[in-house]
Amino acid sequence: MSKKKAKQLKSEIADLKDEIKQRKGVLDKRARAIQTNGNGQGYLNVLLQAEDFSDFIGRANIVKQIVNADQEIMKKQKEDQALLKEKQDASLKKLTELNQLATQIAVTKNNLVSQKAEQDDLLLALATKKDKTNKEKAILETERANLSAEEQKVAANLTAAYAEEQRKKEEAAKKRLAEAKRQQALAAAEARAKTVARKAETTTRGNSVAKSEATAPVESAASSASSASAPSSSGSMFIKPAAGILTSGFSERTNPVTGQYESHKGQDISTGGTVPVSAAASGTVVFAGYGAPGSGYGGYGYVVEIDHGNGYQTLYAHMRAGSLNVVAGQRVMQGQNIGIMGSTGQSTGQHLHFEIHQNGVPINPAPYL
Repeated sequence: MSKKKAKQLKSEIADLKDEIKQRKGVLDKRARAIQTNGNGQGYLNVLLQAEDFSDFIGRANIVKQIVNADQEIMKKQKEDQALLKEKQDASLKKLTELNQLATQIAVTKNNLVSQKAEQDDLLLALATKKDKTNKEKAILETERANLSAEEQKVAANLTAAYAEEQRKKEEAAKKRLAEAKRQQALAAAEARAKTVARKAETTTRGNSVAKSEATAPVESAASSASSASAPSSSGSMFIKPAAGILTSGFSERTNPVTGQYESHKGQDISTGGTVPVSAAASGTVVFAGYGAPGSGYGGYGYVVEIDHGNGYQTLYAHMRAGSLNVVAGQRVMQGQNIGIMGSTGQSTGQHLHFEIHQNGVPINPAPYL
C-alpha cells in the first residue's frame, strides 16, 4: 500500500512539473513580446493607437482581458509550484518511512532466522542425546544379561564409584571456580585500595605544590599552570558495551560449562534485569545471529561481530533470543543499541561475553576500555 501511494505521488509530481513547464513557456513568450514592444509599454501603445473613443474602449477591454489572463496564469503558476513542493516533501517523507520499514523488516527476519537456527541446533542435540541414550541402554542390557549375580553386584559398585568420582570432579571444578572468583574479588578490592591511596597521595602532593607555588616567582606559577592544562593521553577508541560488573577477565581458566581448563578470550560482564548491549565503537556488522555449530560462533548463542577498520573487531555473545537490533552489512555508531544481555549458548547465567580482536587475534579488552 505504501509503495502504491509513493508511486501515485511520483506520477502527480511529474504531471505538475509538466504543467508548470508549459505555463512558464507562455509567460516567457508574453514577457518577450512586452519587452519587444518597448520595455513594458506595449499595452499603452495599443490604447494610444485608438482612432476614436469607441475604439479606445474596445482596446481597453482587450488589454484588461490580457492582463487578467496573465495574472491568472501567474497565480496558477505560484499555486502549482507550492503544490509541487508539498508533494515532493510528502514523497521524500514516504521514501524515508519505506526505508525505515525495510530495515525493521530485515531485523525481524534476521531474528526469526536466528531463532530457527537455535531450534534446529537444540533438536539435533536432543536427537543425538536420545540416540546415544538408546545405544547405551541396549549395550547395558546386553552386558547385564551376560553377567552373573556376583558380576552384576561388582558392576553396580563400579557404577556407584564412577558416579562418586564424577561428583567429586564437579565439586572440585566448582571450588576452583569459586576460588577464581574470590581471587578476582580480592584483586579488585586491592586495586580499589591502591586507587584510593593514589588519590590521597595526589591530594597531599597537590596541597604541597600549592604551598610552594604561593611563595614561588610568577614565571614558575605560569609554568605550572601551563603544565596543568596539557591534554591527557588516556583516551580510548572503545566504550564499555554494557552495564554490570566484571566476573571473568581475559585469562586461562576452567570452563564452567565443560569443566575443561582453557583460554578465556574476552571479558564477562554480568548483572540482572533487562540490560541493553551497545556497540563499543562505530563500524560495520559482520555477523548477527545464532552461533550454530560449524558457523565459527558455536557456543556463543546469539552473537554480534562488528568490524571497526584498522584491523580491529569486537564480538558480543550470549545475548537474549530475539533481541538483536542489527543485521550483517549494517553500519552502526558507537553507543548504538545492538541487543539485550542474555544467557544463550554455553552459559551458566545472564552475562555479556565481550571480545576485542586485532587482525583476527583475541586481545585483552581491559587496556582498551
